[in-house]
Amino acid sequence: MKLNKLILIFIILLGFLLRIVSINQYPPSLNWDEISHGYNAYSILKTGKDEWGISFPTIFRAYGDYKLPLYIYLTVPFVAIFGLNAISVKFVSILSGTFLALIIYLIIKKIFPKNNVLSLIGAALIAFSPTTIFLSRIALEANLFLFLFSLSIYFLITKKYSLSSFVYALSLLTYNSSRVLLPFYLALLIFLIIKNKYKLSLNWFKFIPFLAIISLVAFQMLDQSGQARYQWVSLLDQGSINQINELRQIYPRVIINKLTFFTFYSFKNYISFFNPQYLFFNGASNYQFSIPNFFLFSPFLLPFLLLGLIRLFKGIKTNNNYLILLFWLIISPLPSAITRDAPHILRGITFLPIIVILITLGFSNFNKTITKLLTIYLILVLVVGQFLFWNKYKEYSKNYSQSWQYAYKQSVDYIKDNYSQYNQIIFTKKYGEAHEFILFYYPIDPNSYHIDNQKNWDYHATWYWVNAFDKFKFINDWEIKDFTQNIDKNLKTLLITSPNNYNEDSTSLIKTINFLDQTPAFQILEIKP
Repeated sequence: MKLNKLILIFIILLGFLLRIVSINQYPPSLNWDEISHGYNAYSILKTGKDEWGISFPTIFRAYGDYKLPLYIYLTVPFVAIFGLNAISVKFVSILSGTFLALIIYLIIKKIFPKNNVLSLIGAALIAFSPTTIFLSRIALEANLFLFLFSLSIYFLITKKYSLSSFVYALSLLTYNSSRVLLPFYLALLIFLIIKNKYKLSLNWFKFIPFLAIISLVAFQMLDQSGQARYQWVSLLDQGSINQINELRQIYPRVIINKLTFFTFYSFKNYISFFNPQYLFFNGASNYQFSIPNFFLFSPFLLPFLLLGLIRLFKGIKTNNNYLILLFWLIISPLPSAITRDAPHILRGITFLPIIVILITLGFSNFNKTITKLLTIYLILVLVVGQFLFWNKYKEYSKNYSQSWQYAYKQSVDYIKDNYSQYNQIIFTKKYGEAHEFILFYYPIDPNSYHIDNQKNWDYHATWYWVNAFDKFKFINDWEIKDFTQNIDKNLKTLLITSPNNYNEDSTSLIKTINFLDQTPAFQILEIKP
């Protein structure tokens, strides 16, 4: 086996190890989206239905956020193998992040077929990027989308257009950014088919899966389920409309309206992705998807990005592959640009590998001898980056455990040990979706949950709220004191509530569960008869 293949295998294996080691500690726990993914996969495995009792859905209702289905279905076999736990829920994301390095290697290899060093540099950059490691350690549909999107681009570069379209069609079932980018992908696909004189008349049937999935997506987009995510993150929310109305007191309607507001902020959001502060210094502001004030890529790689951009624009006229890379660079920020909180690292997740490819192009400006010397520099940068990242990651996991709903597992563990002692269990809704954590960590048999006569839920504020099932009642935090004051004292009751949110004269404190920074998360009490 050639040396470069051995090095590639080493990069992939080490990348996998960095994504799976201590997965139960960093991040500190599963968040509610991961819990939802896992329990729905578990329910499909056991019953062929989602948590709401719908057979093999093409979109999962979940909390009312309507999750796209592919990640959940791919999780089912890992739940069957490993059980319902963090490993099984995250494994699809871990594998997606791991094998992204292989796709980047193949793309660069196609562009520079005689330069194995550049391909390995690209693979190493994506495998050991703190950002891609961080994201791969979370059960993210976006991470699966990133892998499929990159693979579809590889097939475009290799002129395997039907395969590319099929892979992109699969990505439409992963994350909503894929649906935003679909028109642009179609434009590029058609352009390449025409430019390269692809015999579509002889191969049209190979595109049937692509057209079938697009038809499904189009049908979903006409329904509330397909529009739910965008409604929550749209630039034109009620707050924006109020802002527009205020500005109209000063400026005429022709200047201040929904179109001009949307255009201005979309452009501002788009440009933010190209800010070096975002890429090489401060990172993203969405702290559940990145470490606060920590770079996405080492600042020592910035000069190579600039050189790569120069190489890209010089080569566009003579190299079709460079045109595809430019397309990738231009469209990647668009899903984040038209929503709030830009630059949003997940909505613009396809921006990460194209930056890696451009940095690698920067290395291509040097001859092979200098490039090999620069690999020593690169290795030092990557090693130092890992050292800084893991120190920050440990600190982050401690300080932000509340954002990861850390204390739920510990609370459910207590309930499991003491379930038979109580007639009812009251749980605060303060930290969100307590019912799902009980379903997951117990775990509750999906068959019994589907037919539970005690299950009570309602839909309001574009969300599905589960208020009770089995012995459990889920109460708004601000209603806990009044609710527990008036319950039937003949029922032996366990209360899990936020700190100090209980009636002292009628309760007995059993246990306090802390976040990792030692601030109280839940207090477990028994209500006195």
